[in-house]
Amino acid sequence: MQGPIGYPPPTLVRKRSGLRARLAVVLAAIALAAGGYGLTRLIQSREASAPTGDSRRDVAPEAVTASADTPAAAMPDSAATVVVEAPTDAAPADQPVDARRANAWYYVARLGDGPGAIYSRTGGQWSYAFACTSATRTIEIIAIGTGSPGSFDQQAITVGKVKLMMDASYSPDGGGTISTTLPAGHAFFDALDGSVPMTIQLHATRKAVVPIGPAVVRLIRDCRGRR
Repeated sequence: MQGPIGYPPPTLVRKRSGLRARLAVVLAAIALAAGGYGLTRLIQSREASAPTGDSRRDVAPEAVTASADTPAAAMPDSAATVVVEAPTDAAPADQPVDARRANAWYYVARLGDGPGAIYSRTGGQWSYAFACTSATRTIEIIAIGTGSPGSFDQQAITVGKVKLMMDASYSPDGGGTISTTLPAGHAFFDALDGSVPMTIQLHATRKAVVPIGPAVVRLIRDCRGRR
C-alpha cells in the first residue's frame, strides 16, 4: 500500500528555516523527555540497589513485541547490496545513565505539541520517534541521526504486506533527521499493532528492522482520540 489515491509521490526536500525551527523544538523535546525519564529511572535504581538473591536485570516482555530474526522475509525484494540492520545488530551503549533498554519504545506525555513515543536501538542515542500534534490529529514519524541520504528519494516503511512510500523531508539537525507526517487516521497506522516489525529504508543501501512496542500502539490510539 502506497497511501490513498492522490497521496503525493515520494520526494526528498531540504526543510526551510521555519520548518527546521519546528523540528529543532521537537528534537529538544525528545532530549528533555529522555532526561526526565532518565532521572526517574536513576532514582528508582538507587532505591533498589540493595543486594538481592537474583541480580538479573528485569526486562519487560512488552518492551519488544515482535521478533526480527528473519529480516529478509519482511522485505523479500531486498537486494544483496542492501544491508539490513536487525535489532540485535546494534551494540548496546555502555551503562546508559538513565537505564533505558536497547530496542525498546517509551511513551512520553509531551513531545512537541502532544504525546509521543521514542525508541533507541542501542540504549543510548534516540533513533526513532512518533510525535502527535493533538490540535490537528497528525503523527510525525521521525528518524534521528540518519546522516544524509544523498540523492536517494525512495524512503519507505514496510509493515508485513503494507508499504508506505514516505513523502519525506530531510534536515541536517540532530546528525541528520528524516521525517514525514500523516493524519492519525491514516490506514498505515492500522498495521502498527505490534504483530510484525517495521522495516525502514531511508538510504539506498541500508534498511533497519524496528519492532513495534505497546508505546507506539498507545500513541496512535491517543492521537486518534481513543482512550
